[in-house]
Amino acid sequence: MSLRYKLEYAGLRALLGLFGALPAPAASATGGFIFRMIGPLMGISKVGRRNIARAFPSWTRAHVNETLRGMWDNLGRVIAEYPHLEEIARERTAFTNSEIFEKLRTGEKPPLFISGHLGNWEVLPPALTFVQTLPMHSAYRAPNNPLVDAWLVKTRSFGGKLSSFGKNRRGLADIMRSLQNGHSVGMLIDQKMNTGIEATFFRYPVMTSTAFVELARKLGCPLVPGRIIRKPGCRFEISIENPVMVEGRETETIVAETHSILERWIAENPEQWLWIHRRWKDGKDQVSGPAPETGTMLDIAA
Repeated sequence: MSLRYKLEYAGLRALLGLFGALPAPAASATGGFIFRMIGPLMGISKVGRRNIARAFPSWTRAHVNETLRGMWDNLGRVIAEYPHLEEIARERTAFTNSEIFEKLRTGEKPPLFISGHLGNWEVLPPALTFVQTLPMHSAYRAPNNPLVDAWLVKTRSFGGKLSSFGKNRRGLADIMRSLQNGHSVGMLIDQKMNTGIEATFFRYPVMTSTAFVELARKLGCPLVPGRIIRKPGCRFEISIENPVMVEGRETETIVAETHSILERWIAENPEQWLWIHRRWKDGKDQVSGPAPETGTMLDIAA
């Protein structure tokens, strides 16, 4: 194993140890401040600025830069909140649409939740598990650093209560097995997938996975859009919507509807979405093969 990976891992654990020693609100505020100062200076911020300007062409440069700083603030908070995820899930998260949760708990099939990199998406699985009694395993892109990956999987398990499934063939099989066993799964559907189908996102073509549609159709699971919104004071609100109709509809139609939902969510809180993904299929953003290494801090946000 490379020295770089070992140093990255040691640095990450030291930083998170510091955040863990602080109360959740202080850790969140500190992480947000650090990333808000440093993030806009990083080369990858060029991607973020281009993406924001593409999605909102009428915005001024100042508005674009303000949103980018807000995004880095949110990302810094996401990372700083890792040591406090269970506390945040249990004590700092409110829920809307309680009647939908009740229907999901009593339904014949477990829900397949879909969401995006909004607010602190890492709070969704423990919040649904500990508060709504809907254990939610999750699909994720494994970090490039195997030491960080192993630590993340352990952290996200909350003492073995939840599982993390890689975005690969084996992970897809594990997701299917989990749903067949009556356990809900969450999938973030806002990243580029070169082997998927073309859809439209903020008026431009994107490549996106269809796995969430195929799983819901094959297993008869309700396909439930849900998001988490960051509120002041290291508090959150989880809002879910009625399941997307799958039966009797074309995959392309379902993908278009779910992307429309994502657009609406992002437009309402643009600073809370992760704009530095190479999401669009054009120009410099058209990348073949796996995503390039982005470094430990960005890896753990995947």
